[in-house]
Amino acid sequence: MKSLKPISRLIVALCSLALLSAFFVPLWQILMWAPQYPEGLEMKIWINTISGDVKIISALNHYIGMKHIEVEMFPEFGYMVYIIGSIIAFGLLTALINKRFMLVSYLGVFAVTGIAALVDFYLWGYDYGHNLNPDAPIIIPGMAYQPPLIGTKVLLNFTAFSGPDIGGWIFIVVALVLIGLLVYEIKINKNLAAILIFPLAVMFTSCSTDPVPLEYGKDICYTCKMMLMDNKFGAELVTKKGKIYKFDDINCMLNYYNANEAEHGNYAHKLVIDFARPGTFIEASNSYYLRADEIKSPMASQIAAFEDYNLMKENKEKWKGIYLSWGEVVTEFK
Repeated sequence: MKSLKPISRLIVALCSLALLSAFFVPLWQILMWAPQYPEGLEMKIWINTISGDVKIISALNHYIGMKHIEVEMFPEFGYMVYIIGSIIAFGLLTALINKRFMLVSYLGVFAVTGIAALVDFYLWGYDYGHNLNPDAPIIIPGMAYQPPLIGTKVLLNFTAFSGPDIGGWIFIVVALVLIGLLVYEIKINKNLAAILIFPLAVMFTSCSTDPVPLEYGKDICYTCKMMLMDNKFGAELVTKKGKIYKFDDINCMLNYYNANEAEHGNYAHKLVIDFARPGTFIEASNSYYLRADEIKSPMASQIAAFEDYNLMKENKEKWKGIYLSWGEVVTEFK
C-alpha cells in the first residue's frame, strides 16, 4: 500500500479543516424573483437551520396549497452536524494514516454523501411541490410547483433559482482539489482524469447560463402573466447569473428590457422565437424583424422575428409590412 506524498498529506488535512466552515456559513440557497418582488426573496439552508425570507415565501406558497416551511420539517438538521463532522474526521484520519487507499476512500465518502444530499433534496422538493392542499385558494389543475434541484425554473410568475451557497462551494472546491491530488498521486492518464472530473463538471454546467426552451401551454409571461400559447412567438432574457425571464411576445420582453436599462450589460442572452421555425430561439440583436397587420402576435405587437433575411423580405412583400432592425424594435417600445 503506497503512502501519500508529503504535500498531499498536508493538502488533505487543510481541505478537511476547510470543511469546518460548514458550521458557520450557509450551504445552499433558494432565490425567487417576481414582478411584485423585483429585489428578490431568499432562503438560506444552513447545517441545522434555515434563514432569510422564509415567512414571506411560506405565506405566498400557502395560496397555492404548499406547506409552511418550518425547521421541524427537516429531520436532516438533527444529524447533518454529525455527518459533516464525520467527513472532517475521516479527512484528518486520511492524512494521519498516510495511505493512498484512504484518499480514494475519502473521495468515495464525498461522492456518496453528495449524491445522497441531492437525492434527499430532490425528494423533499417533489413532495413539497406535488403534495398540495386540495382546499388551497388558488388551484390550477395538473400544475405542480417542485422547486429546481440545481439551476433556474419558472413557477407561475416567479423565477426560482437553487444552488450552492458559500459552504456548498467550499465542498465543491475541496472535492475538486482531492480529485486533483489523486491524479497527482497515481499519475493517471488524461482520459481517466477526465472521467474522474466529469461528475463535478456536470454539476458546474447545470448552473450555467444556457437558455431554457419555452414550454407552450405551461410557461407564464413575466410581464403580462398570460400563458405562452403560440410557438411562432416568444422571447427570453437570460442573465449572467442564470436568472431567466420568459415572455409571450416581443413587446412584453422589451417593456421589461427598456424599464431596466441598468441591467442591459448583465444579460448572457437576449432571445426571440424565429417565426419561420416555431419554438426555435435566435439571438435578438442578430435577427430581422417584420411588422405587418397580418401578423397576429399574442399581445398585438404585430412583429415577427426572422433569422433568415430572405424569408423576412419574402413575407414583407407578401404582407406589405415594414422591416425593423433590433435597435428600431427596442426604440419602438420605449
